[in-house]
Amino acid sequence: MIDRSPDASLSPRAPAAGGSGLLLLMLLALIGAPFVPGAAAAQELRLPSGTTDQRVDRIAAVVGDSVIFMTDIEEELIRIEAQGGDIPTDPEVRTQLQRELLEGLVNQQLLLQAAARDTMIVVPDDRVETALRGAWEDEIRRWGSETALREELDRSQGLSLAQYRSRLREDIRRQILIQTFIQSQRRQARPIAVSDAEVDAFFESQRAALSRRPATMTFHQVFVQPSPGDSAMAAARAEIERILGLLRDGDDFESLARQYSADEGSRAQGGDLGWYRRGDNLVREFEDAAFGAREGMVVGPVMTQFGAHLIRVERVRGAERRIRHILIGADVTSEDLDRARARAEEIRDRMREGAPVSEFAEEKRNLPLADSLEVPTSELQSLPPALSSQLLTASEGDVVGPLEFPLGPEQPAWAVFRVVRIRDEGEYTIDDLRGQIRQRLQQERTEARMLQDLRSRTYVDIRI
Repeated sequence: MIDRSPDASLSPRAPAAGGSGLLLLMLLALIGAPFVPGAAAAQELRLPSGTTDQRVDRIAAVVGDSVIFMTDIEEELIRIEAQGGDIPTDPEVRTQLQRELLEGLVNQQLLLQAAARDTMIVVPDDRVETALRGAWEDEIRRWGSETALREELDRSQGLSLAQYRSRLREDIRRQILIQTFIQSQRRQARPIAVSDAEVDAFFESQRAALSRRPATMTFHQVFVQPSPGDSAMAAARAEIERILGLLRDGDDFESLARQYSADEGSRAQGGDLGWYRRGDNLVREFEDAAFGAREGMVVGPVMTQFGAHLIRVERVRGAERRIRHILIGADVTSEDLDRARARAEEIRDRMREGAPVSEFAEEKRNLPLADSLEVPTSELQSLPPALSSQLLTASEGDVVGPLEFPLGPEQPAWAVFRVVRIRDEGEYTIDDLRGQIRQRLQQERTEARMLQDLRSRTYVDIRI
């Protein structure tokens, strides 16, 4: 329903529309998603079949100023087997698999080196540590205890827990660095056309491997978020003007953001929100101010439903801007909550009379979420009972709500839903997946073009 990231609390980033991630995950599995540290099943961390425990130090490839060893390929084989994959014993088939794995390692090095040269890409330590905590908890859960994991690491690889954790940390850092670089390149890349015939051909090639489509519910949605009253907004403006005075007196923007900003997602990074283009889910007032400013310029006070902001444009790169901000939040009172609920009840009544969701443009402006979502009923069952019970018992055409829905910490909203379609479990059709397949093929081709360009400008010597 709503994707609530842990750093989205009081950010000017508008909450992103969530929904079913299952279809995308299914496609990624078919196409070949990258290995995520900590995602291996709880099986022995043993050497792959046909491999001895003797370390092989032969160089497999040279990429720029980096070397890939045969042992790096063997570690990839270990990961495949740990996830339940079969390692071929036939020498020719095994050699072919090693070459395919080497190709992936070469591409990884090309991306890492390109990302390292891009001085505008930064991987925050706290993001790495957050991902590491999740990956480590997954490992402990899969093995049953930290003791069991330690014993297996010592037996099979001669690693301590600290060494293994350090490897996970570096794997995660590299993965985030590569993902950030790829996302940046995608935004700057020329669109690549994918025809309907190519989408159809891909679907037919994968049809036999598709899992069954889960039971789903499609609904239209409108969210009403409480807005602070005039007195709270005035107090926030007064405080942000005081901080602006400190800036004019020579105080450092990043230090002031760490000291005063109410945006928990960016405060520790000195207010750094990262790179944005117009249309990237910033609320309108914030986006207009940020994209109307020159590089290095501070603008504000900028008033949004979150409170009062000071905005600094750190860098400009084509259509993108790297943005910092300081937010002084405006408190929402019980009267504000009552007013929002009353508005949601009004919207419910209008929708029951047949009004389309497009009629409620003002609410969409404040929360630019998707008007329509198709969600597996299993995901609805994971919602709080007060929400799931009303949605799961609704019929097509019913209007449900208003239901209180948390958009983030201390960010309540009221949601109204119109159930448009209820589908039982069944087989996927091309229409179910067309958009996702097209997007995936476009991404693959964009990345292939990017890798071809990187390879043409980098020394690569394959030695096996």
